[in-house]
Amino acid sequence: MNLLYNATLANYRAKKAEALANLELYFNNSVGIGEHSDLQEELTKWAEILANAEDCLEILERNFENGTVRLGVRTDEATAA
Repeated sequence: MNLLYNATLANYRAKKAEALANLELYFNNSVGIGEHSDLQEELTKWAEILANAEDCLEILERNFENGTVRLGVRTDEATAA
């Protein structure tokens, strides 16, 4: 078990959960909306955080297994040679 790899995954999972919670709050609870005068900017910010977290999780899980590069995954340097 690679603790650094697992910590990185946990970090992005936490960011994803936070973004989902905030978006749900803004979409479904009028109490949270009153705090921000520029609601669209706030929604865009959390949507971008969510997209980034999901992208990073996908990339890490696709290319690594327990922090080790998966067999068959080629780096840019390997494909350039």
